[in-house]
Amino acid sequence: MSSPHHPHPTPLRFCLSCFGTLVCWAIWLGLSGLLAALLYIAIARELPAPEFLLRRVEHELTAANLTVRFGRARLDPTGRILVEDVQVRAAQFGEPLLASRQVYVGLNFWSLLAGRPIPDEIRFEGMVLQLPAMLSPSGTAEPVVRDLAGTLHYAGGTWRVDQLAGRVGKVAVTVHGEYALPRRLTGAPPLTVEEITSRFLQVGRRLVLDLQQAEPCEEPALDVLLENVPGVGNTADLFFTARAVRRPLGRPLVIDDLVATATLRLDGRGPRPLRLHVAARRLDYDGQYTAEAVRAIISAQVSPDQMTARPMQALLAAGSLTAFGQTAQAPVVQAALDRWPAVHAEAALQLDGEWLAAEVEAQVKEGIARLHAHGRATPAAVNPALAHSFPKFAPYLVLGDPVAFDASVRFGPSWKFAEVSSRVRGGRLDSHGVAITSTRGRIEIDRLGNFLVYDAEIGAGENSVRGSYWMNFFSHDFRYLLTGRLRPAEIGGWFRGAWWPEFWATFDFSAVPPRADVEVSGCYTEPARTLYFGEAAARNARVLGADFTTAHTVLFVRPDFQHALELSASRADGAQRAHGTFKRYAEPGRKEARALEFDLESNLDPTLYAKLAGGQTAELLAPLQFTQPPLVQAKGWMTRVAGKPVPNLAFTARADDAMRLHGFPLEALAVTGGITGPDFRLDQIDFRVAGGTGRGKASLSGPEGARLLGMEMYLKGADLARTIRIFEEFEAQRTGIAADQSMAGSKFIKRVSGGKLDLAVSAQGDPADPTSFRGGGNAQLTGAELAEIHLFGLLSQVLSAVALNFSSLKLDTARTSFRLEEGRVHFPDLKVSGPSAVIDAHGDYLLTTKTLDFTARFKPYEETSNPLTAAIGIFLNPLTRIFELKLTGPISKPAWSFSLGSSKTATAPAAGPEAADSAAKPPPAPVKK
Repeated sequence: MSSPHHPHPTPLRFCLSCFGTLVCWAIWLGLSGLLAALLYIAIARELPAPEFLLRRVEHELTAANLTVRFGRARLDPTGRILVEDVQVRAAQFGEPLLASRQVYVGLNFWSLLAGRPIPDEIRFEGMVLQLPAMLSPSGTAEPVVRDLAGTLHYAGGTWRVDQLAGRVGKVAVTVHGEYALPRRLTGAPPLTVEEITSRFLQVGRRLVLDLQQAEPCEEPALDVLLENVPGVGNTADLFFTARAVRRPLGRPLVIDDLVATATLRLDGRGPRPLRLHVAARRLDYDGQYTAEAVRAIISAQVSPDQMTARPMQALLAAGSLTAFGQTAQAPVVQAALDRWPAVHAEAALQLDGEWLAAEVEAQVKEGIARLHAHGRATPAAVNPALAHSFPKFAPYLVLGDPVAFDASVRFGPSWKFAEVSSRVRGGRLDSHGVAITSTRGRIEIDRLGNFLVYDAEIGAGENSVRGSYWMNFFSHDFRYLLTGRLRPAEIGGWFRGAWWPEFWATFDFSAVPPRADVEVSGCYTEPARTLYFGEAAARNARVLGADFTTAHTVLFVRPDFQHALELSASRADGAQRAHGTFKRYAEPGRKEARALEFDLESNLDPTLYAKLAGGQTAELLAPLQFTQPPLVQAKGWMTRVAGKPVPNLAFTARADDAMRLHGFPLEALAVTGGITGPDFRLDQIDFRVAGGTGRGKASLSGPEGARLLGMEMYLKGADLARTIRIFEEFEAQRTGIAADQSMAGSKFIKRVSGGKLDLAVSAQGDPADPTSFRGGGNAQLTGAELAEIHLFGLLSQVLSAVALNFSSLKLDTARTSFRLEEGRVHFPDLKVSGPSAVIDAHGDYLLTTKTLDFTARFKPYEETSNPLTAAIGIFLNPLTRIFELKLTGPISKPAWSFSLGSSKTATAPAAGPEAADSAAKPPPAPVKK
C-alpha cells in the first residue's frame, strides 16, 4: 500500500523547529538548574548574601559617614538575611556605635524590587548601643543600651514589637506592642541615617548622665507597652518598678517597693502631657522620718526629642508619716509645678486627732521657700520635736495642752533656714520649772538663733503678765520685758543657781501677787550676768517677817547686788510709812549680805526695824517704847566682817508723843546721831520731860566688854511735881518697890506745883555698871515750897525740936553742883534758900548702897530784906550756926539729925505717911494761962 503524498519541508520551517527545540531545552535546563538550586538551598538552608545588596547597604552607610563590619552575611531560603558580628562605626570615632552578635532582616523580594527598603521583619540578639569615649563623661566608651534582643515586624505602615528586651544602665527594659509610622508631612524630607546617628549621640550622652540617677535603685525594671490609639496616635504605657531605692541624689532616703506608671504620647514634636502615678510601700529618711503606703500623682509636660520634662502638678498622700517619734495620719500634699522652678504647695495631715495644714511657696533653683502653717499641735507632737531640733531650748517649752498656731517659715538661698514668724495660743506649759497655765503671743526665730516672743500674755495661777521674751540659741543670752501681776519667786526656774529664790525668800506675796513692770536679762550659762530691773507694787505683803499694807519699789538686782532705787511702804491703814533706797552687796555664791547701803525715812513701828535689820538694830531699839512710832531717817551702810555686821550710818529720829527709854517716860524726843562699827553716838538729843525741855548728846563706844557711855545733858523748866512723880514711878518700876503714896498725894502735888527743875550733867562710864560713871553737873529747883518735899519735911521735924518752924520759912530755891565718881555723887555746895532762910549743905549719895551722907547748916532770915526779920536773923544766926545738921540713911528711909555742940542730938523720926504729913503741918500755938 502506498502512503499519501506529503510535500517536503522548507528551510524556514526547519529553522523554526530547531529554535523551538533549543528553547525547550533551555527552559528544561533552567528549570532543572532552578530545581537543583532549590534543592541545594533546601538542603544547605543558607546562601551567601548577594553582593549587590551588601554594596547597597555599605553605600548608604558611607553616605552617612558610617562603616559597617560583620563576620559573615547569609541569605536563608525564607528570604532573611543573617548578619553576624555586626559593628557600625562613625568615621570620627574609633569605637563602634552599634555592635550585635546576630541580626536577621527579612526583606520582601517584590518590595525590594519596588525600591521600598523597609524590611518586613527584624530580629537581633546581643546588641549593644554605646557612646564613644570622646563623648562619654567617664572618658571611656560607655554602653547606653546593652543585652538588647528583640523581634520586630512591619506591615501596613506599622511596626509590631513582639519582643524587645535589654538594659539601660541598671534598668531592665522590656518593650512590646505596636507603633504606627507617622505620616510624613508634604514636602518634608525623609529622616536620614546621618540624622538618626546624630540624634542617637545626643540622646545617648544625655542618657548616660541620667543613668547615674538609677544607681541607687535595686532591681529596677521598666516595661513599655506601645499602642496606636485611634484619634490619639502612638502612645507608650510605662511601668517602672524597683525593689528599693537607696540614697537617691546622695540623700539618706530609702524607698521600698517603688512602682511608677505613666502614659506618654509619642507622635509629633514639642511638649506633651505626662501623668505619672507613683506608689511606694515605705519611705525612710535618715531613720528619723518614715512614711507608709505612699501614693503620688505627678503631671508634667515632657519633650521626648529634647529629653526634658517640665513638672506641672503633684499630688502626694500617705497612710501615715512618722517623725520625732510621732505618727501623723493621712498626710496629703498638693503642689503646683507649672511655674517650675517656682512651686506652690498645700499640705494637710492629722496628728493625734488634730488637723494641721500648710502652704508653701518655693523657688527650687535658688533654694528659697516660704511655709505658712496653721492648726493645733499636741504636746506629744511638739515636745519631742523641740527636744530633737532645739535641745537646749526645749526645757523652756514643755507643753501640757494642745497649742493653736499660725506660723510662717522662710528659707533663704540653698534651703538655709532664715526665720519663723508665728502666733500661738495654748494652755498649760512647763517652762523650766515655771508652771504656766495659759499662753498667747507672737513668736519669731531667725537664722542667727534669735528667739523672740512678743505681744504675749502668760497666766500662771494668780500670776498674769504681758510682755516679751528674747533669747539667742547660740550665745544663750536672754531678756524678759514683763508687766502684770507676778510673784517673783515663782519664776525662779528661769535662773540658774539659788541666788534668785534665796533673795525672794524673805518676801511673802501669798495674799495678792504684786503688780510689776520688770526687765530681766542675762545669759543662761553665765548666771553672774543676770540683771533684774523693775517696778513692783504689792498689797498685804510680808517682807522679812514684817507685814505691810502696801509696798512699792523700783529694784535693780543681779546675783551679788541688789539696789532699790525707790522704796516705799505703808501699813496700819497708811498711818505708818517708809520710803527710801538701799543697795545690798552679797558674797558671790552666798546668801549673806557683804554690805548694805541705805537711805531710808519711816515712821514704822520700831519692832519692825528689828525684823528688817535684825541683830544690832534690835539691841539698840530694845530699851525704847513708843506710844506712836517715831519718824526715823537713816543713811549709811553696813558691812560684814568675820561674819558680823559692822554699821556705819547716820540717823535722825523724832517722837512727838510719849515714849519710854529704859522705862523712863519722855514726852517727846528728837535725836541726831550715828553708828560707826561698835560705836553709837547721839550728836544731838532734844527732849521734853515733865513739862521741861532738854538737850544733850551721848555716845557708846569701846570694844565689847569694855563699853563706855558718855553723855552731856541739860534739862530746863521741868515741873517739879511731875518730875518727882516720874522718878518715883520709874524707880518703883525698876525696883519693884511701890512708891510712897504720901509723895503722890494731891495735897503734896498742889504745894509743890509750879516748881521748876533745871539740871545739867556730864558723865562717862560703863552702862552695865552705874558705879563706874565719872562726871559732874549742877541742878536747880525754883518756884516751889521745898518744905513739902519728903526730905525737907523730915528736916522740919528736926528743926521743930528747937522751936524753928521750917515750913514757915518759905524755902523755894535749891541750887547745887555735883560730881560723879566711883559710885558716889558728891554735892559740894548744895544751897536751899528762900525769902527768910538759907540751908547750906554738902555730902554724898552712894549709888551702890543708895544711902545719903549730908551735912547741912541752917541759916534763918539770912537773905531777907525786911529790917525786922533781918534783926531777928542777926540775933539767931550765931545760934543756928552752932547747929550741924546731918542727913544719913538709905534714900528710902532717910534721917535728919542735928547737934548743939556735942551735948544734945535730935533725930527725925522714921519717914512714914503720918510723919511726913505732920511734918508738913505748922506746930500748934502755945496755950495762954
